[in-house]
Amino acid sequence: MKVAIVHEEATKGCPDTEDVIHEIGLIADALGKLNYDYRVFTISDCRCVRNGRETFDLTTELSSLLDGFRVYCPDVIFNMVEGNKNTPRLLPAIAGFLELTGLPVTGSRYESLLTTTDKTLARSIMAGSGIQTPEGLVYAGGGCDQLTVDMPCIVKPSMEDGSIGIEDECVVHDAAELRRLLPAKYQRHGRQPLLIERYIAGRELNVSVIGRDGGTAQVLPVAEILFNDWPADKPRIVSYKAKWEEGSFEYENTPRSFDVVGVPVERVKALALRCWDVFALRGYARVDMRMNDAGGLFVIEVNANPCIAPWSGFIAAAREGGYLEVDVIGAIIAAARRG
Repeated sequence: MKVAIVHEEATKGCPDTEDVIHEIGLIADALGKLNYDYRVFTISDCRCVRNGRETFDLTTELSSLLDGFRVYCPDVIFNMVEGNKNTPRLLPAIAGFLELTGLPVTGSRYESLLTTTDKTLARSIMAGSGIQTPEGLVYAGGGCDQLTVDMPCIVKPSMEDGSIGIEDECVVHDAAELRRLLPAKYQRHGRQPLLIERYIAGRELNVSVIGRDGGTAQVLPVAEILFNDWPADKPRIVSYKAKWEEGSFEYENTPRSFDVVGVPVERVKALALRCWDVFALRGYARVDMRMNDAGGLFVIEVNANPCIAPWSGFIAAAREGGYLEVDVIGAIIAAARRG
């Protein structure tokens, strides 16, 4: 079998994009063990200036990609595109383009990526499907004096993943603080809408799901992110520092644990599978939840293309569940070929 691994160009010195290099290493190693042939195709960062404004032109890159496919003739595309730098909204568009080749493409389909990449859209879908999420609203610029939200709340860019834009200041305790934060953060994140949610104090759970034979899905062991030695006044959130900045207090003190005593594991698994079905996920995914002190479960994000670098939460959960990396990659490819 011939596998085309497609990814976007990593930005040097930017750990949230450089992780793709390590993901490709894991995939390539697994493909070698499966005796599959592979070739890596890179989509460059195509920033350009038109009419005095920075924009993106992917037409040349995508045309070259098709030329490469015609020469290589892959049997399946392993999609590792997460959207070009500063354009998370392009993630589903590129996935849709790959689907139009008619070849099997790994991971979730275009429509699933579209509905999960946009957190505001995902919230609406979950609310309509009876999936509990924190109450909230959307800020899309302009005045914010009339916004009414329960405090404390947390402010998130609606189109980012990987904890981009998540920092301590995002947890807000009063209306005046919120009014100061919103306009600046809105501009800082390219004027993408901001999601304002009630902050759920409690435990943070990561729930990885893998597709299996026959179109079924298996929930891997539930993981909890711990907040060790955390100052009482510091928000217990998985911030950008906690996820990416090695050596920082946040990174060093947020270990992952599969010893989830007191967590209603069966309820958690059922909720993750409900998200899998509602968003028509495929191959692999991760559902992030918060559990409050009363045991209430709130879905805070559905990730249709979670990181699969060797140190990632998904791979850690797979190992905990008895999977080797080669098993994971084989299952992801098999799901794509089933359609």
